Amino acid sequence: MPVINWILNQQVQLGMILCAGLFVPWGQRRSCFVPRLAAGVWGFLALTDTLAFLPLWARLLLYTTLLFGLIWFSFDCSPLHALFYTTCAYAVQHIASKLAYMTIIWLIQHGRLDRLAHFVILLFSNLVVCLVIYLLLTRRIRRGRLLFDNVKTVLYSGFFLIAAVYLSVVLEDVLDSSAESYLTAYLALNAFCILFAITILALEFSNCSIKSLEHENETLAQLLECDKQQYEQAKKDMEKINIRYHDLKQQYSRATDEERARLEEEMDNLNLRYLTGNKALDITLTQKSALCGQAGIQLVCSADGSCLENMKHYHIYSLLGNALDNAIECLTQVSDASKRVITLDISRCRDMAVIRVQNYTPAPPTLRDGAIVTTKQDTEEHGYGIKSIKSIAEQYGATVTGVDDLNQTFELLLSGRIDATLNAEVTYYDYMKEHPDANAKIAVLTADANEVAIPMRKGDETATLRAAIDTAIEEMRADGTLKELSEKYFGTDISTNE
Repeated sequence: MPVINWILNQQVQLGMILCAGLFVPWGQRRSCFVPRLAAGVWGFLALTDTLAFLPLWARLLLYTTLLFGLIWFSFDCSPLHALFYTTCAYAVQHIASKLAYMTIIWLIQHGRLDRLAHFVILLFSNLVVCLVIYLLLTRRIRRGRLLFDNVKTVLYSGFFLIAAVYLSVVLEDVLDSSAESYLTAYLALNAFCILFAITILALEFSNCSIKSLEHENETLAQLLECDKQQYEQAKKDMEKINIRYHDLKQQYSRATDEERARLEEEMDNLNLRYLTGNKALDITLTQKSALCGQAGIQLVCSADGSCLENMKHYHIYSLLGNALDNAIECLTQVSDASKRVITLDISRCRDMAVIRVQNYTPAPPTLRDGAIVTTKQDTEEHGYGIKSIKSIAEQYGATVTGVDDLNQTFELLLSGRIDATLNAEVTYYDYMKEHPDANAKIAVLTADANEVAIPMRKGDETATLRAAIDTAIEEMRADGTLKELSEKYFGTDISTNE
């Protein structure tokens, strides 16, 4: 019981320290953190115990000031951030305390309370409120750096919270506990205080969310401007390459046989160019193809540049550059040479440009809120490539939705969250075979059929195997086996282009 009595006597201070743990930046601890924190907590409790003779409103103001000092003393944060953490901690402690005492006073009025029950109710209320706040709010600021520069919002929130606490103390003192309406008035007053504290929390976190979004937009704008400058430099480099290639061709006509061999090698190196019908796409692919070659990655590309004619050149460079850079970075960690392949397909489907970038990944991408999560440890400084791709796509009328697999794509389609999905015909039949009652149909087929093929290494050593496979396929097509297998597993014959 002595321990319980001590906790009950220090309940406000301990509750504030506990709630502060929800918000403080644990990753930004000052040097000698443990001694600092221990000394700070001891000083906090000792000083408040020494000044226990102060009136309640003065003690609450003292608690707030000391908690601010404890946070700033123990964590490497600005005074503005320390004030934010203090205000949020005080608001959560206030909510938990008021909820507990609404129950406690009700029990006292009915003569059903002792010290142990008092302690259990306080402990339970604090734990439940802290858990709810963690799930709803704390995890949001744990995902990245806390950003805000609206000093007035933080200051006003702290001032209004202290004013509300002071007002509740004054009003509680004037309530007549012997009056019949005391319980109703007490519950109503505390409910109002809880609502006010929740409003303060919402105000604080809405300010953080807005500033985080503004910071993210500023970062994306800066990255896009950087991509624009890189595109202009890449365009100049391409012009230099073209000039050099033209000069080599002129030299080749006048060179000796020995010189021609050297010139041919240099011309081959310079001739890693793409002609897609879109200058920005040509520059992007030429640059990224060179990076793939240096990294030992094969870039397989089929691109109709005219599909992107309405896009700004630096948007093309940024969008495809980010996508290909992500694929290249992923494959540099793959040791199996057969898996170090990037497939890029850009084609037209009615009035849409369809861009597909495919590459092997050691582990499936992780999605959070419909967006791919970066695999980097530092999530604050990475992950902007995908966000930049999303931002550019949305500027051209697209709505970006992340999915894990084909089943999730069809779930979005059938629930009406997306209007259509672009996939190979075989995937549609495969899904419909497993889900015959699904309300989905093929709206349009592209004019160019994508054939299913069996990949194998090029060269004379695979010629016999390739011929044997071709013969087997033709024999199965002739005797109907291919059609039979197709209908068995897909519900239709996909072995012909008809």
